[in-house]
Order: sequence, then structure tokens, then C-alpha cells
Amino acid sequence: MDINIRSFLFVIATLVHCSACTNGNNDKETVSTTTATVAHEDSASIFAESEGREGGAAVIEQNEVAVAEAYLIADSCAGPFRIDAVIPKKMEGFDVTKFQEEKIFPTGETREISGCIYEIGNEGWVKVTSTYDAATDCTTDKTSEIFVFSDLFLTAKGIGAMSSIEEYVAAYPDFRIRYIRNEKLFVVEAQQLKNVQFIIDNEYYRGDGATLASGESVELQVSDFRKESHFTAIRITK
Repeated sequence: MDINIRSFLFVIATLVHCSACTNGNNDKETVSTTTATVAHEDSASIFAESEGREGGAAVIEQNEVAVAEAYLIADSCAGPFRIDAVIPKKMEGFDVTKFQEEKIFPTGETREISGCIYEIGNEGWVKVTSTYDAATDCTTDKTSEIFVFSDLFLTAKGIGAMSSIEEYVAAYPDFRIRYIRNEKLFVVEAQQLKNVQFIIDNEYYRGDGATLASGESVELQVSDFRKESHFTAIRITK
């Protein structure tokens, strides 16, 4: 097998492997220094070198499928990150950093929440937040929220964090847009993607500010935003 193909497959294999973790240190701490380098340019060069060789096209197709699965946005998950799963302390292919932050709940109460940030080289990052258990007044090691700041992650229909509202609407006709007042977020959702919200930057909104104050969750239209308004992140929550 060609050296470049072996290197590519190694990166793919490391991306889909993860190990469980529990919450710990309150200080920021880097717990892994492996950097993912799955560049789209590599796929092109591999295809060129394999072209004309027996089985080369099949290998490329398998690689592309593996990459798509490693970064797939689907119901309650983003690639290897899933709601209610244990937050991975280490993950091959990612630089992992622990964090602590204060979170304000709808009740107005503030609690310190922990989690991990997973950097993907220069391809962006994913933030995974732990679950707060009101009964015990402490956090658990389970995932409650995922924020994706990387255009590597895509839905099965090719929509990602850097797509536009128009592209989303064309792919998911059952969409709805709403403003969540207590979180100050504009989100786009679809029934086909359970618990997945695409975040619109506040600067793209051109509607009436009074409308946003009319309820805790305000339904909006595409026309309430500037044309070619792009998303800034993907949020996956319970």
C-alpha cells in the first residue's frame, strides 16, 4: 500500500477512536497534544496517485466514507461527540483542554460547569460541556451540550457551521427559525436533525427588536435576516 494512503488511513483510524473520561482538575490543563491533519488536499493527492491502480478507487471511496462518518452531524451528535455520553478525557487526533466556566440557568441561578475543548489542528474546534445535576448540585461526567466551530463537520446533506441560511432551507424544507431570549441566540432547526441547532450571528438580524422581546422563544422568517447570512456554529443539546 502507498505510504500516503497508509498515513491517511492512520489519521482516519485515530479520529474515530476515543476513550472515556471523568471531570477533574479545575484548572485549564492540556491532556493531549496529538493534532489532526486530515486536509482535503491529501484526499486529492491520494486519488491522483492511486488512479489507474487496481482497487485504488475503492480505497478512496472507503476513505471518504470514513471521514464523513468521523465528522457527521446527526441526531444528538457531532462525529464522536454525543449527548449523554461520557466526556472523553483524551481523543486521538485532537488537542484536548479542560475548562471551567460559569453558566446561568433559566431560573437565574449560576453554577460552575466543566468540560473539554477539542482542537482539530487549524480546522477549528469542538466544545463539550458537562451535565449539571440539580438533585446533587454538582456536575457529572456526561455530555449536556456540544458546540461545533469547524466546517469539517457536516450533516448527511452537506450543511455545516459555515453554511448559509439559504443553503440550510433548501436542504431541510421543514426548518424553523427562532430567537431564544434568555440565551440571546438565533437558531435554525429541522425535525430531521434532533437536538441540533445552527446558530446565526446576531449581526445578520434586520428585524424589529421589539419582536424579540415578545416571548421566551420567538418564531422568525428567513426574510428577517440579511441575504447570504451564514452560521457561526452548531449547537447540539438535550
